[in-house]
Amino acid sequence: MAHHIGPDSAPDRYRLLRSIGRGGEAVLYLAEIELAGGTEPVVVKVLDAKTTITPEVFERVSQKWNEQAELLRFVHRPGVVGVREHFQGPPIHRSGESGTITGRALALVMNHVDGLDLRDWRAERTLATAAERREVMRTLEQLADVLDWLHSGKATPSGRTVVHGDLSPGNVMVDEHGQATLVDFGLSKLTADHQTAEVWFTPGYAAPEIFEGKRTPGTDRYAFGAIAYFLLSGQSPPTAPEQLAAALGTLPQVAGLPAEQRDRVLSIAAAAPGRRPLSLSAWVKDVRHGVVSTTTSRPATVADAVPAAPPQKPSTPPLPVTPPPPAATPVAAAPVAAPQPVAPQPVSAAQPAAPQPSTEPPTVATPGFGPPTAPPASLAAETAPPRAPEPRRRRKAPLIGAVAGILVVAVLAVIGVQLLGDKEDKGTEGKGGTPSATVTTEPTADPTTEAPTEEPTAEPATDEPTDTATTDPAESASPTDDPGTVPDAPTADLTTLASVSEPDRFSVGTAKIDTKEYGAALIGDCYNGAYVEYDLNREWSWFDFTAGIDDGSNIETARVIVSVDDQPALFNETVDLGKPIKKTLKIEGALRLRLKVEETCTDEGSGVIAAPILRR
Repeated sequence: MAHHIGPDSAPDRYRLLRSIGRGGEAVLYLAEIELAGGTEPVVVKVLDAKTTITPEVFERVSQKWNEQAELLRFVHRPGVVGVREHFQGPPIHRSGESGTITGRALALVMNHVDGLDLRDWRAERTLATAAERREVMRTLEQLADVLDWLHSGKATPSGRTVVHGDLSPGNVMVDEHGQATLVDFGLSKLTADHQTAEVWFTPGYAAPEIFEGKRTPGTDRYAFGAIAYFLLSGQSPPTAPEQLAAALGTLPQVAGLPAEQRDRVLSIAAAAPGRRPLSLSAWVKDVRHGVVSTTTSRPATVADAVPAAPPQKPSTPPLPVTPPPPAATPVAAAPVAAPQPVAPQPVSAAQPAAPQPSTEPPTVATPGFGPPTAPPASLAAETAPPRAPEPRRRRKAPLIGAVAGILVVAVLAVIGVQLLGDKEDKGTEGKGGTPSATVTTEPTADPTTEAPTEEPTAEPATDEPTDTATTDPAESASPTDDPGTVPDAPTADLTTLASVSEPDRFSVGTAKIDTKEYGAALIGDCYNGAYVEYDLNREWSWFDFTAGIDDGSNIETARVIVSVDDQPALFNETVDLGKPIKKTLKIEGALRLRLKVEETCTDEGSGVIAAPILRR
């Protein structure tokens, strides 16, 4: 016969089906309740009075139980299990027999989450594919976001922080849609204050302070680091902090990080709670850089397919674009004649090698992202000087022919410009004329050419100051503008400021949203996810931008998130193709601005933060 539990007014309300877990002195049951002629599954956590020492202790535990349960009822968000009710009533009993037994029990009723706990979910994955690696990182990001939110005090109207207290893979459920949900809140915390003979926790996920009865947000962060190790390695974490730090450091995703970034990652296993990172979301981003760099989940590039060219000797000078004329014949006196075809010459060790197309993109300073980095292909026309397209194959013969043709054109251009200059000079001799600024030829940078004559040249009148105070930065900003360099400037184009984090799949360029062209935009990869951080230095009060999807994308929706410091997201919206969202956010007093495009897309496409303007 089935067993039941319920409040005094309805002792048989919940039919217990089977035990599904235990922690502290409470037991979890899968149960069901009859509603509208059918049954619905729930999870009931039961603390029986007989597990405590005295009736006085039970009453004290009951008070804490009720307080914690009431607190959890205020928490409503995906990723956190919903609490239906809590009560004190008769112990577990057979149907209709509640009045025949003595004692009292405490019960907390939660919604049932259909899915696998994190242990079984991870067991089904080998992380051999890019898709599985993205799944793991997406799960960690979900858990980090919800824990940061609970710890921030935003989960409750009073601003009280919510601590899980027994975070482990067994207390995280993942449903068929990939949504990770925290369950079993405070499984140990609710009963730990009365000193029992045994302290309940999950080995490997318990921070050192748990042995002293302390459970804080730092306790959850330590457990989160252990969960991350479990998901990335497939192994149970070591039990001691120093062992966990060492184990994390041996992971390929962490070992290859720069020293400063690696230290930040390992700090999550610190024995002292105060040394652990405050933002789990930022911590996951550090780890994600290592995961991306040690996998092949990024799109293939030319550099992957084409072997690198042998390195040139540093002492070998490059082939000049304009060949020097014979020493006996000055360039200015060169005869006007059609040049003879230049036959391609085989390259030998004694000759300077013709420049070969590089398999690596040139290094340029990318606006908005600090130090020089290799620009994404989508920005080549906007942010980099003109350059030859990257080769698909190394074909030497056609390349040498092309170089020879370019040399012929270059020779003709030099001769023609010089002749034109001579003609203009002769036309103005004896007439008091001044050489025109439009035909003045600058001397070439080639050191082998003769020094230019000391004729006066007219400088174009471009030194007059230009009044740009009335220009709307949101409309006219471009990747080359840099209002952020002007001290105390009223506005700054975010695309021109240096980022404080290495941009993860974010690029600066132009984008078209709902047929409107934006000259300055942050473009994030929606398939792999994108993330970048900026230092606000408490100097800015407002952030204006337009969020949308690039018209050329193969996707219909994308999720764009904007947050500051460790606070919940100020903007967390799903944007649709052709339906941009224009937004102004208050960021007064913030230190860091974090921008994110979630990796929620099943096809190639870009989430765009266009015309991103900071205002004081």
